[in-house]
Amino acid sequence: MRRLFTSSSATVVLCVAVLTLSSASRALAQTPPIVLGATVAQRHEAARALVPLLKGVKAHAQPGATVKPGSAPNSPFTGRPSTLFAFTLSKRSVPVDPRVVEAIDRLLTWNITASDTGGADENTRLFDRWLVELEARSSGALRLRGEAGLCDVNCVVGRMTTLDEGWGSSPKNRGDVRDELLLEALKVAVLEK
Repeated sequence: MRRLFTSSSATVVLCVAVLTLSSASRALAQTPPIVLGATVAQRHEAARALVPLLKGVKAHAQPGATVKPGSAPNSPFTGRPSTLFAFTLSKRSVPVDPRVVEAIDRLLTWNITASDTGGADENTRLFDRWLVELEARSSGALRLRGEAGLCDVNCVVGRMTTLDEGWGSSPKNRGDVRDELLLEALKVAVLEK
């Protein structure tokens, strides 16, 4: 019986396999993170829906006082608000890293439809990292509600653009809670490359 493989030919085959795997792992390390089940068209639609939300996030990222219309509790005597004007004054106590604010500006001025579909554009890679963080947070929120499964791109867009009870019991604060989550996900996408 003839031997098909000698020890030297087995060594050559093993070396080729190792080289192939190492080049494949290098190629995987250079590619952007994979957005769950997203086609290029879905990523563009997600970007068109999510990036405009960064205008509100930018207001949260800026240090300094912000004044918003507020409300006063009902008077115990009349049963209605007893003040003519009410406002809420708030100030961000923790400054946001300037690289995050710069990333917000880059995404707000990003031409989504002209972006590189291969993921080589820096803004595209930034958006993909941000979307991956939003998917992770949205999937975690689903699990907290007792729902199983992963949150794909459509789920993320739906969750971020719909301010329902999942964002809190107070309808006035839901936008702020969502903006803070968007900001936190962007911080991770920018600072933890």
